[in-house]
Amino acid sequence: MVKLFGADGARGMEVGSFDHELAEKTGRTAAAVLSLKNNPNPLVIVGRDSGTAAESITDSVCTGICSAGVAAEKLGVLPPSAVSCLVRLHGADAGIMVTSSSDNRHCGIRLYSKGGYKLSDETWEEIEQFVFRTPEKLEKRIRDKKGGVIVCENAFDEYIEFIKKSINPDFRGIKTAVYCSDRKNIVIAERILKETGAEVFVMPEENISDIQYKKTKAEQLADFVSVNNLNCGFWFRSGCERCIAVDENGGIADADSLSAVFAKFLKENGRLKNNTFVVTSAVSLGFLRFAEENGISIVTSGFNERSVVGRMIEGGYNVGADRRGRIIFLDEIPAGDGVFTAIKLLSVMKKTGVPLSSLTEEIKEFPQITLKIRINPKFREIWKNDTVITEMIEHFEQIIGDTGKISVRENPDKPYISITAEGQDFTAVNETAMKIAETIKSRTA
Repeated sequence: MVKLFGADGARGMEVGSFDHELAEKTGRTAAAVLSLKNNPNPLVIVGRDSGTAAESITDSVCTGICSAGVAAEKLGVLPPSAVSCLVRLHGADAGIMVTSSSDNRHCGIRLYSKGGYKLSDETWEEIEQFVFRTPEKLEKRIRDKKGGVIVCENAFDEYIEFIKKSINPDFRGIKTAVYCSDRKNIVIAERILKETGAEVFVMPEENISDIQYKKTKAEQLADFVSVNNLNCGFWFRSGCERCIAVDENGGIADADSLSAVFAKFLKENGRLKNNTFVVTSAVSLGFLRFAEENGISIVTSGFNERSVVGRMIEGGYNVGADRRGRIIFLDEIPAGDGVFTAIKLLSVMKKTGVPLSSLTEEIKEFPQITLKIRINPKFREIWKNDTVITEMIEHFEQIIGDTGKISVRENPDKPYISITAEGQDFTAVNETAMKIAETIKSRTA
């Protein structure tokens, strides 16, 4: 079966190329499926990143939207999470984000429903069905009139004001470093943080020495923060949807550490709904122990952001995190936003008067190892019914007990299985992961 969407959106990887023709079809189909029939003035907003490929594909997407009898509003260059916010602010029926690869050779899109949420699996499948298999049935949903294109000149300013009003930040006196995996997003992150009053230092790529190339980006950022005597630093990833923080001493705070900071702060201030934090089963043992010690309930969901948000809406919860490190503050924003997360963290630091190193010291890190093995595609999902594999996993779960944690999951897009083992003793953790991996590999070759 031809698939259009991956974990977060259409990447064009399984259909050969996400070209102008496919972009127009997808825009037309998405507008027809997602626009509300009782809305006499349907609207779909469209944002893009700064890549030249995304700019041209955006025009094709808008052409498709208009051909469905729906108005298309072009927002210009924005981070993906900004599009989800502006769906709400503009009262749009849906939102589309056009992205380009770092080499500008490939494009993809992400879709957001009314309210700014990512689409459900069922809606994705419906759109794929119309695009590839039954395009003739789509005509029943096409409106009689033709839509027009609207150009929004101040979308980015609206997004910044939205964030500022949500948090009301005043970070004068705070010095922070910024680094983006995708350099075209650095202007976005830098400007937003400067708007809060913080003094921002961008870690320059060209100043990285040969020795530093052997370090991770987080370690390089930690060095930069320490050398420049800054309060903290942020490494933004995935189109600024998630971030890793660095404290004033060069300590690295991952998503679990940041989640712990937010969970405790919100609980102490009576703002953690149902006293619950939503996570995936890939959450670290350290965070689980932290939550237990601080009287915070944990609810688990599927692995991706859509599953986390769905579980939050279903249970009436307001904070959660997915396995990739996106932290979602559902009271304020409908999607994971790394810059918003950074500003929320600066707000906690400002309100408590406590440095980041002290805020994150309560969560304990345990030895952890993750192994990824490739399986024969014919065994996808089927391996879960292999009693040899399942009994092996259960055996080690019983051995580890409450002192450790094992997570075994299949990649939703590719024939890979990830085995993560965590516990107090690295040797035991490593042996456990290796034995499970060997068993799965031998049974799925």
